[in-house]
Amino acid sequence: MNIMHQKVAIYNNKIKESAELIFESYSASSENVGLTLVLAGLGRYQFQDSDFYKALFGLRALLEPKNIVICINGCRLDFVCSSMGQQMSQGKVGYIIEMGKRGTNRVGTFDHCDDLDKLTTVNKQIDCIKQWSESLKG
Repeated sequence: MNIMHQKVAIYNNKIKESAELIFESYSASSENVGLTLVLAGLGRYQFQDSDFYKALFGLRALLEPKNIVICINGCRLDFVCSSMGQQMSQGKVGYIIEMGKRGTNRVGTFDHCDDLDKLTTVNKQIDCIKQWSESLKG
């Protein structure tokens, strides 16, 4: 098992705080990775899935009812990780997208994003990705 730690900023009810993300990679499991967010005084939240991008969506679903948002690119409205990116980088690399244009602005899923206006919920991000995908068809 590989373990990596990363300090991240979060918004807890729109108040900026620090936290720690723990990335775990498992070799012999269908849930190949785990993401844990450690919040001072608020505990630990963990989610496991086949790649870090999917695990991030699951982790965010646990955090959203508590009004906690992680300040990283993977939580941006205009961020997508392609299926190839999920396979090649375990979901650690994706693209900032624009309607009607293919993703060319490659960024790290877990790189810092401090623009609160860009950070969003899982459902809004999924809707944006669907609209973007449709916008490429014509």
